[in-house]
Amino acid sequence: MAVTVAMQQKLYKLLCTLAVVAGTSAWRKPGDNRPNFVLFFPDELRAESVGCYGHPFVRTPNLDKFANEGTRFAEAHVLHTQCAPSRCAITTGRYMHVLGHRTQTHLVQNYEPNMFRYLKQANYTVLWYGKNDMLSADSFNSSVTQWKHDIGVEMGGNAFKFGEAGYYSFLSEPSDVPGNSTKNGDFAAVQLALDFIKKDPPEPFMIFLPGKGTHPSYGAPKEYYDMYTAEQVHEKAPLRPPNLPGKPKYHTGIISFRNLSSFNQSFFERINAIYLGRVSYVDWIFGQLIDGIDSSPAGKNTAVFMSSDHGDFAGDFHLVEKWPGGMDDILTRVPMIVRIPGGKQGHTVQENINSFDMMATILEMASVNVTHVHFAQSFLKQLHGSNGDPNRTVYSEGGFQYHNEIEPYDPKQSSYWKKEGLYYPRGQEEIHEGIPRVVMARNMNYKLAYRPLGVCELYDIKNDPRELNNVYMDEKYQAVRKQMESDLLRWMVETGDVTPLVEDNRGLPPFPRTTTRKST
Repeated sequence: MAVTVAMQQKLYKLLCTLAVVAGTSAWRKPGDNRPNFVLFFPDELRAESVGCYGHPFVRTPNLDKFANEGTRFAEAHVLHTQCAPSRCAITTGRYMHVLGHRTQTHLVQNYEPNMFRYLKQANYTVLWYGKNDMLSADSFNSSVTQWKHDIGVEMGGNAFKFGEAGYYSFLSEPSDVPGNSTKNGDFAAVQLALDFIKKDPPEPFMIFLPGKGTHPSYGAPKEYYDMYTAEQVHEKAPLRPPNLPGKPKYHTGIISFRNLSSFNQSFFERINAIYLGRVSYVDWIFGQLIDGIDSSPAGKNTAVFMSSDHGDFAGDFHLVEKWPGGMDDILTRVPMIVRIPGGKQGHTVQENINSFDMMATILEMASVNVTHVHFAQSFLKQLHGSNGDPNRTVYSEGGFQYHNEIEPYDPKQSSYWKKEGLYYPRGQEEIHEGIPRVVMARNMNYKLAYRPLGVCELYDIKNDPRELNNVYMDEKYQAVRKQMESDLLRWMVETGDVTPLVEDNRGLPPFPRTTTRKST
């Protein structure tokens, strides 16, 4: 009998189920009290658009309640403002420049340690329901027990026809699919996770839920698409104005290359309103997840982490989506809310953290001996009520320079070179204007974005939290600038590389041998 593709798919699903139930992980051994983990990770969610982070009218009751039950980090900043580099840093605990995870297609290799592999080797069942943008194909078997690409939010088509101004704005029509339908992949992934949790799951487990979240296009199920209005944004949460002096080229380039210059303020307020509707939809999905966890026996010993890979312009500065060389707070600052068994409730940490600190925290809680060199700092003490480090500087990186980093030159990324693709304008801007490399250093008072081949930025974030006035060339701030640039140089020298764990014999090998990649 011939084996059809459908039969192969059914066999694969059966094998995946058996792997979860009786594969590389098992039910708890006596005396193993390590917590389970659920990491809810919606894409492109900026902190300031969440209720408990101070937004004046967005409705996020589930995230707000969750913050009251755990710890909210007021200043959590990502390591990169694009999906894959940010996620690679989070799982390895290493800055992007250490091993070159600078683009969307240079992912964590099998020879590199990562958080999920540590957990799987420590007898955790590791489930991954959502998008990737983190691990290379060779890394999955060693890091994850089961994975499934359930991701997405249903929405209508482009609000503009190809060739019209606005086509590249990411503005979409609403969907006629309701939010509680599992046609929405993000919700389907949560349902899949809850099915696992409620059926006497093998413990301990880690469930990673990297959903589409608020990633453009700007569309949503109908009930969320119309939840907020441009008028509300205009009156209660005004957008940052466009064309400010002292800003990097992309602040005008995005408007120009995406053909958005003819649109007035209300158009971008409408984009922001729809983005906020998506935030509320993320909140509803999260509420379903938390209700399911809390009603299951395994929930009592489950730590829940909620964060994102980066933010979104969402109409601010008359810009849309994100920028891989942008260091704006609306791109680097994300929500980070954590609830652990026995942790402090209603605690807010005001001091800076970097998002890869999750890795160090989770592995400490899992009693894992971390053997590779990394730069993440555990915030487990803060989850029990301590304050953070008021003197800590956090960092982020971005931009491209060399030929193998330029995304439009990659034939696999067709949306950058096909004119109908929504990323075609960014590809053209990248080719013609460039996205210069940048490093950001941010303490509690100032933020420096240093671009050797572009516009540098310095912000007095205590007096200018919306980053409207670049004081990099202001004589009054030259001492601050010099000190931060000096500190940045020290940081680059100290973190520029890591030595491999495995040592080599300096002599000649006695005979040819098969080579294998080993952890660095």
